[in-house]
Amino acid sequence: MSGMRCAALGMLVATALTAPYSSAQCEDHEPGRRAYFGDLHVHTRFSQDANWRMGNTQVGPQESYQFARGAPLLLPPYDAQGKSERRVQLARPLDFMAVTDHAEALGEVRLCADPAYDGPGAWLCGAGVWTRLLTGFAARALPISTLCPPGDAACDAAAGAVWRDTRAAAQTHNTPCEFSTFVGYEWSGMAGMANLHRNVIFRSNQVVSRPISAREARTPEALWDALDDSCRDAVANCEAVTIPHNPNLSEGLMFAPILSSGEAMTARVAQQRQRYERLVEIVQHKGASECFGGLGSEDELCAFEQLPYSNFLQKYLPLLGEPPADDSRYLREALREGLRQQARLDINPFMTGFIGGTDSHTGSGGAVDESGYTGNHGAQHVSVDRGAAQLPDRVEQNPGGLAVLYAEENTRDSLFQALQRREAYATSGTRIQLRFFGSWGYPADLCQQPDQLGQAYAGGVPMGGELHSADSKGRVPVFLLSTQADPGTAAAPGGLLQRIQVIKVWVDAQGNGREKVYDVAGSDGNDASVDLATCKPQGEGYQRLCTVWQDPDFNGSRDAVYYSRVLENPSCRWQQRICVANQVSCEAPDSLPEGLQACCDDSVPRTVQERAWSSPVWYSAG
Repeated sequence: MSGMRCAALGMLVATALTAPYSSAQCEDHEPGRRAYFGDLHVHTRFSQDANWRMGNTQVGPQESYQFARGAPLLLPPYDAQGKSERRVQLARPLDFMAVTDHAEALGEVRLCADPAYDGPGAWLCGAGVWTRLLTGFAARALPISTLCPPGDAACDAAAGAVWRDTRAAAQTHNTPCEFSTFVGYEWSGMAGMANLHRNVIFRSNQVVSRPISAREARTPEALWDALDDSCRDAVANCEAVTIPHNPNLSEGLMFAPILSSGEAMTARVAQQRQRYERLVEIVQHKGASECFGGLGSEDELCAFEQLPYSNFLQKYLPLLGEPPADDSRYLREALREGLRQQARLDINPFMTGFIGGTDSHTGSGGAVDESGYTGNHGAQHVSVDRGAAQLPDRVEQNPGGLAVLYAEENTRDSLFQALQRREAYATSGTRIQLRFFGSWGYPADLCQQPDQLGQAYAGGVPMGGELHSADSKGRVPVFLLSTQADPGTAAAPGGLLQRIQVIKVWVDAQGNGREKVYDVAGSDGNDASVDLATCKPQGEGYQRLCTVWQDPDFNGSRDAVYYSRVLENPSCRWQQRICVANQVSCEAPDSLPEGLQACCDDSVPRTVQERAWSSPVWYSAG
């Protein structure tokens, strides 16, 4: 690159990083707020595991943001000229997105991209894929260095350059009122084999000078302290949230009532955690974390996208860990544990709302359709023979979900405020519209009122809010639930709604976790199904559902948490669609090509009930 071009690029990056954020009101500003769909968990070639996997991704943040807005994206594997026969494109672009590359090994990945690099640890650049990945993985859990020793100038410079590129891409593609981007990254801390990962999302382009990784801040508490020191107290207007993901793979540690030191949760850390952890990712391509259960349990719908292993490595080495358990690795128990800590500390550290995400490692944020799923791990599960029919991912994994934020307009500031007040919900990939409000006095006919939304806000709190006994005046909490089916597209219409549920969780006098699921609108008796031979849906359903529901079992002396779950009629899961398209017959499974053998894996459902989960409403008896 010539000196003139370098100088011009440098000026562009500098302008992007320092440009003031515009808070001008959009023309379509909506005081009653609208739902915006996005993805706050996306990896590109800047991430070690995305870059160093077989058929590594070549997509950077710039291309990833372009994809989110509707541009096509080429996927691994690539040929010698960097071309690919695999591509993906969103039928419906996103409203917002954040690229969240792993903070760990940012410098290593950039240095290894230079074939002339011969500094410390250069041998690792030429090592095999698994050697590089396992060495990097070990560095998250153990106090060891990989390619970059502490304080190495070349590594520090490379990591700084990647962070500048990340920030510049977010700032360049941020288009207030049309498409919002957030500067972010992933902190990839571990406790042994247990996942403690968080996505760090900043409110604006006022951010830390360098991502705080799990090498510098090895525990969540250290991360929050470092964000206090390096962001909140050091940079004007710097605000951040940390969003845990995959608690289902945390071996119960993500929402444990103890600190990383093994000591009991303290009020200081509980307050700090409540300030930073406003939301949690309830679903992504590595499974759902709502609740533990399945056939024979009180809530069979808990079996949705539930993984059979408890940590990242156990899927490759089943003996490294125990089977999933009914503890705080699932969010219903995490919510209950929060109530226990509220009673002990007078503050709830686990008062968190719900969003979804993809955790895409190909830069394809928001690519969540079951139809045409291309996999989230590059070419790790795709044969080099790109013409061969094959499943593009491990069959127990899924396309991932979406984050939905209720905001007045599509701007960083408005969306970040929604994130902070937890007025957010998750979907499994569908674009269901969902409203959930709690109150002490909604009228029974609110669904029929023309100013339904105005009354809902004026007389209660939206999802993510709190109800207090001091305001009850002896009344029972009442909830407004309203939902609309995903309209889909002309080529792929959305699914019909089946029902709305309210899930209530609480802790009894003995400290035991309790829960109850209420069907409040629609019906599971609509006989809806799907033809597995054609993937054509069958049966009746609903385009809209709305109800005002009152808790029939309310106990004003007990804290409780309520959230809503909306279910679509059954449809074909992603692998079944591919198997049907390739006319797979399981009468002779041994004769199937290697890439399609999982079509006959009976341990994974062939159908799916797409769904949405609202953030909770908390009732406080104190």
